[in-house]
Amino acid sequence: MNELDDWLNEISTYKLPRWEELPELELYRDQLLTLVDRYLRPIWIDDTPVVTASMVNNYVKNDMMPAPVKKHYRKSQLAYLIVITFLKQVVSMDEIKAGIQSETIQLHSVEHAYNTFCEKQEAAISNLSNSQPRKIAPTDSMSDLLIEMVTRTFATKLITRKILSIENVETTKSQIKKGKK
Repeated sequence: MNELDDWLNEISTYKLPRWEELPELELYRDQLLTLVDRYLRPIWIDDTPVVTASMVNNYVKNDMMPAPVKKHYRKSQLAYLIVITFLKQVVSMDEIKAGIQSETIQLHSVEHAYNTFCEKQEAAISNLSNSQPRKIAPTDSMSDLLIEMVTRTFATKLITRKILSIENVETTKSQIKKGKK
């Protein structure tokens, strides 16, 4: 369990860049990909790319993030891409799209929604990495921990999907009311 403990200690202090720390200048797609990789690589387990050009194209095509303007990406698109990269590990693309739209509307700006996401993601990583391994009894095995984490993940994903479902219904109702006025 030493390898796991070491890794959990490393990620317990992981920080995402806040809106104010994202670059103001316009970025080409390669620069965008490089920045996302730099920001997320410390917690990325696989040797696979964090994000690829084709992924970005698909996100834009599916209206999950704004399209580049004259092949340039701005701060807001970088924020969208960071959030999408996290969320796609857990929920479907349709759920991501609905969730981002809902949260951006409720929090009144991409900036506020992004910073809130960063705070919550860091807290979640820190809470799990700081508390979980310390609770493991000496008689517990990695397979016990694996089962616990998988079942916790399922339960969290289940609740997340229900919240997204409720949010989607409420957002749709709100948009219908605005259209009738």
